[in-house]
Amino acid sequence: MPLSPASPTPKGTVPWHSHLKKSYTKNFLYVDQPILLSMANIKRSGDVSMHCLEFKDFVDDDERFLVFHIALNDTLMGDIKSDPHARLCWTMPKTKEYYKLEGKFYIASAPIQVTRFPPPRLVEGVAAADYWEERRTSHWKKLDDATRATYTWPSRGDAPRAEKQAFACQSLAYYDAKQPANQLHVVHDIAMDNFCLLLYKITEVEHLDYNAFPPKRTLYTVSAKDNQWSMQELNP
Repeated sequence: MPLSPASPTPKGTVPWHSHLKKSYTKNFLYVDQPILLSMANIKRSGDVSMHCLEFKDFVDDDERFLVFHIALNDTLMGDIKSDPHARLCWTMPKTKEYYKLEGKFYIASAPIQVTRFPPPRLVEGVAAADYWEERRTSHWKKLDDATRATYTWPSRGDAPRAEKQAFACQSLAYYDAKQPANQLHVVHDIAMDNFCLLLYKITEVEHLDYNAFPPKRTLYTVSAKDNQWSMQELNP
């Protein structure tokens, strides 16, 4: 089973995080619609893979991480396994900004599953597997019943389309392990084992703010040598 090394803690604060969090608050805090980011990486074939990911959360214990959800049987999983390094673009329509991000994906799966890119340890003295399983379970509980049911469905994007019976489960309540087992409980556990947190660790940020004229473009990079972040203004 792949080990989860500790994630080196950046020296000082992560300088771009306050800007990103402020932009998120102003644009999406009270929005019910999905918050979508564009993602691109390279497939095994060498072709470009493009997807839309729905943002779910930040990670309080490490400002460099973004949280998304993914099914273990999702076709996107293959693209991430071929190259976990990817670029994301996050548009902030109300504040007229966008963030171009570079980083690496990690997969927090059910304990019975084995993935190639387990997430790192963030808290000293707490095993990575325990830390991320607690958060995976918390996210699973917060899903609505319809969304939870989709984790019983066949792989997204596969062709030809599966028979109607494959999508028969359209609502799935949360079942605690302490509840008496029944048929739906078994379905729930299979679906939960298919549910993963897709974690993105940011290593570079380009922030464009086009409220002013000329626009302001800022690049944030981190040194692999000393894990120190630096900031540089670019031409707009």
